[in-house]
Amino acid sequence: MATDTFRDPALERRLQRKASAKGSFVATFRQVFLRHGLTMGFVALACLFLPSTLTAIRWGSVSLLSAPFFYLTALSTLLLFCLIFLLFTGHKINQIEVAWIAYLLFISTMEEFAFRLILPNLLAEPIGVFPAAIASNLLFACIHFITLRWKFINCIGVFFAGLGLSRLMVNTEDIAFVVLVHLFFTFLNTPTPPNHQAKEEASKQD
Repeated sequence: MATDTFRDPALERRLQRKASAKGSFVATFRQVFLRHGLTMGFVALACLFLPSTLTAIRWGSVSLLSAPFFYLTALSTLLLFCLIFLLFTGHKINQIEVAWIAYLLFISTMEEFAFRLILPNLLAEPIGVFPAAIASNLLFACIHFITLRWKFINCIGVFFAGLGLSRLMVNTEDIAFVVLVHLFFTFLNTPTPPNHQAKEEASKQD
């Protein structure tokens, strides 16, 4: 798939670095999933084999297991908000939009389990809680720099946002709540796939 097809100039200016000399640019939903989604999925999968993972998951899932219906309702409400938001901002609800929201839920879950629960829990004993949060969120930001080709300044922003989520995780001890917070702000940051707006503009011109 050509990377220049339906490129969204606004997204390029706001988040992503300019295309490389070879034309490297993350311009489609498929590229986002293959480069970033699969990377985060494999990181989260690898974390399942780390020592003390089950302990960390039990610790972070107490609230979820004690009131699953509450979290199911909260998730349903948040997903409904996403759909209403798209409608009120002039977007059509189609399969691509629904798939994008599902992807955001997937990536929010993978990232929070890996970088705000399992890795910090593993590193906390040898180096301390705060250094563990620094290390895990530094890795988190570096992955965004490589896979999504985000600008350095945006990676700094995602690093500090990750620290905020780490603090929220420590304060609430509730991984499900942190995932919902992550999903909410990630959706507001990127409510549609990267090439969506350019496609709509192109279709209007035809």
